[in-house]
Amino acid sequence: MSGVPHPTSRERLQRAALELFAEHGYASVTAVAIAERAGVTERTLYRQFRDKRDVLFGDGDRLRELLLDALGHGPRTPGDAVRHALWAIAADFEPRREQLSARAAVVRATPELAERELWKMRSWAAALTGALTGPGVDGFVAAAHTEAGLGLFQAAFDRWTREPGSPELRTLIDDAYTAIGA
Repeated sequence: MSGVPHPTSRERLQRAALELFAEHGYASVTAVAIAERAGVTERTLYRQFRDKRDVLFGDGDRLRELLLDALGHGPRTPGDAVRHALWAIAADFEPRREQLSARAAVVRATPELAERELWKMRSWAAALTGALTGPGVDGFVAAAHTEAGLGLFQAAFDRWTREPGSPELRTLIDDAYTAIGA
């Protein structure tokens, strides 16, 4: 044994979908083609994901929970807490840069997926705002810090996925905060 873990069927499906979407475009690829490329049955794909779109968005709940967990263990000021949560996402993303860059390219090229990406970000915003709102932090202040932080994250993520030689995502997040004087 080489000591390298074998990818799970979920990981193989995600990789196969990205490859096929890049080669043929999102609309042209079927769930059957993804399953075949991954070496699994179509039934396996549907046990792992609701549909082919979900292959790209299937870990949204996990990421939202990661954000909320980091928020709960970070600094108490709203702005610093959001930044700390974004660093947790950056740490999760960094080892998967190549995969996430390919995913981002597919999402940018497909209006249906770009819309879904916005919806995902809205769910992150709602969760973060809700978690920040409480004693000493009203909803408006929580929403302002959340929206600003997520906007800066988006700018950093866009550069990180488009420019292979750019710094780590956490550094780009910090650079985005610095760029606006925060």
